[in-house]
Amino acid sequence: MIRVNLHEQIGGRAATMPRWAAWLAMAASLVIGAVLFLLAASLALILLPVAALAGAIAIWRLRSRLKAAGFGQPGPMPGEPRGAARGEIIDAEYRIIEPNEPPRR
Repeated sequence: MIRVNLHEQIGGRAATMPRWAAWLAMAASLVIGAVLFLLAASLALILLPVAALAGAIAIWRLRSRLKAAGFGQPGPMPGEPRGAARGEIIDAEYRIIEPNEPPRR
């Protein structure tokens, strides 16, 4: 028989719980646990595909925005055309601008 001491601090006597009440409590907790498990599983079956679809759409939109911004291009610079060879030399002329020189327009 199961004994439950409800008044341990004040020195009360131990109360006994009938065996049928213990079995009833265990059966009720088992039923409640099974119902909660089935509720969580059915909710997961509904929410997992929705979350996967939302994630796929978010990844697709992110990739399209990154591609529009120039990321994912093969060259070192995002705006570089695909046909440009690496190591191509660009020729330019340089000149020193003096501090009192008027700006060009």
